[in-house]
Amino acid sequence: MLTRRTFVGTATGALLAAGKRPNVLVVMSDQESARLPGPANLPNRQWLQSTGVTFRSAFCNTPQCSPARSALLTGLKPNRTGVVTNVDNTSLGKPLPPSMPTIGTVFQKAGYSTGYFGKWHLGDRGPEQFGFDTASAGKDDAVAAHAATWIKQQTGPWLAWVSILNPHDIYAPPDGYEAVPLRPGVRPPFSTAENLKSKPPDQATFARQTSSKLRTPDGWLHYRSYYLNLVEKVDVNLGTVLGAVPDLNSTVIAYTTDHGDGLGEHGLGFKGPFMDEELLNIPLVISGPKELVDRGERTDLVYQADLLPTLCAMASVPVPKDLSGVDLMSKRNARDAVFLEYVGQQHKIYPIRTIRTDRWKLNAYDSGPRELYDLKADPQELNNLAGAPRSHETQSALQQRLDDWRPSITELERRSPGRYLLKPTNGQGANQAG
Repeated sequence: MLTRRTFVGTATGALLAAGKRPNVLVVMSDQESARLPGPANLPNRQWLQSTGVTFRSAFCNTPQCSPARSALLTGLKPNRTGVVTNVDNTSLGKPLPPSMPTIGTVFQKAGYSTGYFGKWHLGDRGPEQFGFDTASAGKDDAVAAHAATWIKQQTGPWLAWVSILNPHDIYAPPDGYEAVPLRPGVRPPFSTAENLKSKPPDQATFARQTSSKLRTPDGWLHYRSYYLNLVEKVDVNLGTVLGAVPDLNSTVIAYTTDHGDGLGEHGLGFKGPFMDEELLNIPLVISGPKELVDRGERTDLVYQADLLPTLCAMASVPVPKDLSGVDLMSKRNARDAVFLEYVGQQHKIYPIRTIRTDRWKLNAYDSGPRELYDLKADPQELNNLAGAPRSHETQSALQQRLDDWRPSITELERRSPGRYLLKPTNGQGANQAG
């Protein structure tokens, strides 16, 4: 019987035998939610979607820059990479150790030329120490142009990872949010800060730290308009890189991001100590030769650690052992839940563990609060059912699964116990790093 796994292997083998070893391109944005607040002109993304598979239920392993990037590059959950918070001078996070296999080292050993372009944010050791032959950084347009030039220069099989900063610039519109023209069709948030009454109290504290102008319906419309502007800029950069690929139809291409953005839902913008769908649900599109990729959409539960084993399998590159992720081209509907986590930011620890099934989501805070949502009946997470008698059985079952999964306490949590207490650092909140 020809299974999907053997078919993909056979198809890839046929490509290799024909001298068509697939090149691999990964383009990732920064802080892009899959739940865009209005229409956006994204022709290059739409082309990718038409030639590949779009994962509608893709999630970040951790809604924070460095941990999420560590999962994407290694195929491991952040609590296994050791990168559990951001890695910079303002944070407690430990950098990614160079001894850990990454997509760069794996493809390099397989004979690929490897290049990394753009934001790194995994420590002082740069991409060159993680298997990338070439690396450069800079502003988004320059990053895309440099990656395009490098791709055109390659003669053998190559892997290019292009890391675009936007829409992370949502933190700093040049002339303020109120100067951003409102876009046609931009939607206001479904919820307001009033909804925070049923949520952990620290989320209300975080909401108060955002600009007062953002805590109005009109303010969030400007915020969301600017956000869509930035997402469109990313698509232009994606087009620059795609334009350099000599044969798009025989190239494996992935588009994704590190994590999402609050987008003003529940009065929360940017990112922070919360696990709302706007922050967790991320874009993931994988395109490639028709022999390797089923066209269309999928709704099975996937997360960032799945990317590395998937790309390895599509290119017939040996997959490192004992990964957290799976090959998405041969594993369909293999999970009935994803387990996600948040440890802390800056110099505070605030652990949150999340189980997300097709219908339910439970957020368990180490400090005590719980959030339980029936996502089928309440996709906007307006009605926190935690503690309600009618949901007691469901909550208990999910909590037991979460307790069974919950990784042992990390070194960071052990040496820095205590509840996360938010303190403002500027007029736009305490979450700009990463």
